[in-house]
Amino acid sequence: MSNLLPNWFNDWWIDGLRGAGRLFWSVFILLLVTAIIIMMIKPPLLKRPVSTRVGVALFGVIIVGTLVLAKIITPWQNTIVWLGLLALIAHTFFMVASRPARDPDVAATWAESFAGAVGVFAFMALAYAIVPHEWMTFANANLGWGDTTKFLFQSNQNIFFIPINWPFNFDYPALRDIIVSVIYIVILGANLKLWVMWQHRLDPIPEADPNAPVKRSRFGRPLQVSSASGGN
Repeated sequence: MSNLLPNWFNDWWIDGLRGAGRLFWSVFILLLVTAIIIMMIKPPLLKRPVSTRVGVALFGVIIVGTLVLAKIITPWQNTIVWLGLLALIAHTFFMVASRPARDPDVAATWAESFAGAVGVFAFMALAYAIVPHEWMTFANANLGWGDTTKFLFQSNQNIFFIPINWPFNFDYPALRDIIVSVIYIVILGANLKLWVMWQHRLDPIPEADPNAPVKRSRFGRPLQVSSASGGN
């Protein structure tokens, strides 16, 4: 089964990590999509120097240009592919950060609603299905944590340096399942946070109060900017 990581991952300090290729890429894509969603929640950060059509067309230019250059310059093929992938990711972030500001009073079209629903479904499938599944596959196939005969500790062993035995056996499948449970908890918490942020994305930003304390004295009292004029 393909691991989707380059050969130079077979190094002494990451021996065996290459088998986690699909786990690595699924987590990477999940983090990438999460960053894009957060950028969509925030107001536009940049001003787009080109039209939307040109920006969308550049996606095709990057993909086709990368494939053509990789085909022509064979000795640098891997480097060109990686640079093309980085350029594609950077351009995606640029397009999202420089999108036109949307009028909150304009209702979403059916196409936008369906596209959003498909995107949310794909995001949740990646988060709740693919990432945990790839962890379980990696833990069983590469780490050997599916073997119920392997234990971190057993009930006939002392608790570290204390002359008291552990009250139960703790095998590697249990550790594997605990980690996947933590993955689900973290993803669920992030999911709820994104929902709240999305619901409040159009809330007006409160203006700063000019009379609010800006500093505190050495005695801990709040200091305010004086509005008095003249020699008072």
